[in-house]
Amino acid sequence: MLNDSIRVFLTVVEKKSFSKAAKALFLTQPAVSFQIQMLEEYYGTRLFDRVSRNIVLTEAGHMLLKYANEMSNLQQELEKEMQDLTANIKGKLKIGASTTIGEYIAPYILGAFKQMYPEVQLSLEVANSEDIEAAVHDTTLDIGLIESSLIGKDLEAIPFLQDKMMLITPPDHPWAKTDSISVFELDKYPFISREKGSGTRVEMEQHLKKAGFSANNLNVIMELGSSSAIKAAVESNLGISILSKWTVQAEAKAGLLHQVNFKEDEFNRTFHIIYHKKKFRTQATEEFLRFLKSDGIEDLIKY
Repeated sequence: MLNDSIRVFLTVVEKKSFSKAAKALFLTQPAVSFQIQMLEEYYGTRLFDRVSRNIVLTEAGHMLLKYANEMSNLQQELEKEMQDLTANIKGKLKIGASTTIGEYIAPYILGAFKQMYPEVQLSLEVANSEDIEAAVHDTTLDIGLIESSLIGKDLEAIPFLQDKMMLITPPDHPWAKTDSISVFELDKYPFISREKGSGTRVEMEQHLKKAGFSANNLNVIMELGSSSAIKAAVESNLGISILSKWTVQAEAKAGLLHQVNFKEDEFNRTFHIIYHKKKFRTQATEEFLRFLKSDGIEDLIKY
């Protein structure tokens, strides 16, 4: 029973909310509160203070968090050792993916991995690259798949998949009849951008800067939080944009969007696998890393 309470405690700390922890654990909020109350009665001290509608760990809470994380790591080590004995890979694997990868690439990869290892419980969190990196850094996620190459302290980054960023226009746009334009022409038309923190936006700005054109010169009329939203806006003749080739293949084949190259240079980039160097990796995590680095990953992606 104490193990259940520790699991609830760790989830409350992770989610920074009793209600969010309850949702993540498929419990009622009173059930979560009861588990925390049991811990506080067991140790004879408060674990959380409530400050301005937020919950904050007390000194005792911080101490419990330290040992609870160690207990969790020991349990994962035990599971790995047991799996080594039985040669049966199972367990939970929490994966994060930046928006482009999460929407257009990860589902195919996770599906293929699940077929190989049906006893592994997979979960996928999709957010922008900045948020996924932060979640991997605080060990909320086991592995991250991101578009950005900006990697923080204590994180390991491994090249994963090659990408090419393309200028996209509506099919009746003046540039739809050409194969390439100069980056210095981009300020001629309204531009639709990804949001701040997006790996696509970071890479786009870096490539434009390298070509000698500042992203500040773009005529940005709106910022949208997903490639799907941007494609819809471009199809509606609201403007032009720059997106990953993986996101626009289907629309280009259907004639809904036109892809244009740049005369100065190709906007190539590399997607990365990231993980925390110091976080214990289960056998399921190790096997997923090997799977991601294997040949033929690109062949799994459909469009």
